[in-house]
Amino acid sequence: MSSNSTRRERMAALAAEHVRAEDAGDVDATLATFQSDAAFELFPCGLRLSGHDRIRRYYEYFFSTSLKRCAGYTTRGTQEGDDGTAVEMTVTLSYPGGATRDFRVLTIFPYGETALLGERIYADTEFFRVIFGPLLAEAEPMPA
Repeated sequence: MSSNSTRRERMAALAAEHVRAEDAGDVDATLATFQSDAAFELFPCGLRLSGHDRIRRYYEYFFSTSLKRCAGYTTRGTQEGDDGTAVEMTVTLSYPGGATRDFRVLTIFPYGETALLGERIYADTEFFRVIFGPLLAEAEPMPA
């Protein structure tokens, strides 16, 4: 087995571990899957949330607040490549008054040298408003 395929398998397992840690609501285990320079890149709105402190605060907000608005999700597919793992899902968010809305979300977990480089998330801006809450205001425009 080549070192590239070994790395790919190791990093794909780390991406799966990240998803399990998120499902368990474990901030520290989730953060442990990222390199120290990890970032969230949000598309198509072109915003970036970076820095260990911001990402920790995002997960603290997500687990304490946003997760309560997630009525469920269905994984549509997962694809592992040499540079990252992509996960496509439908996430159902709830709103005050009982309404729900489904969002199609594509998340790519790019591989770093030792851990994941963060997440590239493709979704509707409304999805980001709900999930990131006040941390969305701290996101910066993506560099050109």
